[in-house]
Amino acid sequence: MSKIGSNQKTPMRATYDLAGPTVEDDVQRLISRYGREAVKAAIKSQAKPKKGRKAEQDWPELKDVLEADARLWLEGGDPFTARTNYSIAKAFADRNPGHSHPGTMKRITRKLLQRRIWMTLVTAENLSRDAYSHLAHLRALERLMEKDPRPIWDASLADAKACIASYHSKHGRMPRSEMTMRDVEEGARVSATMIPEAILPPSLGDKLMSAFPIVGTHQ
Repeated sequence: MSKIGSNQKTPMRATYDLAGPTVEDDVQRLISRYGREAVKAAIKSQAKPKKGRKAEQDWPELKDVLEADARLWLEGGDPFTARTNYSIAKAFADRNPGHSHPGTMKRITRKLLQRRIWMTLVTAENLSRDAYSHLAHLRALERLMEKDPRPIWDASLADAKACIASYHSKHGRMPRSEMTMRDVEEGARVSATMIPEAILPPSLGDKLMSAFPIVGTHQ
């Protein structure tokens, strides 16, 4: 037993305060206390990115809305006044309420406000290539240039106009208004002599028939 009043000092408990001077020094101190594997596991766990709320993939759910908007726009209507962002968001939230119907409505309304016009115009540009007049396709590209002035739209519009000019050069006329951009592109790639007479303008068709008479016909 120690005597009262003894000058003997009680040993100090070892401390493991991290004091550097480098991160490696601190890690070595932790390894000496807890072991290499425990420190590795702790670092791996702490270094993981924090999991936040998963981003909602809403635009695929709005595909039908965007296509309807695009078709109305291509036909000369105004989809942005015909149907409000609020009404679209409410219908979406009614179908997909998620954790909170009001919260879903707010999220969709915000996304529509930020991107609806651009998404509609991009959809219109895609649809018009095969299903609408090439003039509607040009209009979609021109509107996209105004809304999103990036080089891609300027280049696409220049390519489309060059294709129309090539068609005119080969066939001696501008494309008919009902021709799609795809039709114009295909027409610009072939010679006028390869196109059936039925789809050529009468004057050019007559000239071709005179230049290349069908064998066996009576003159």
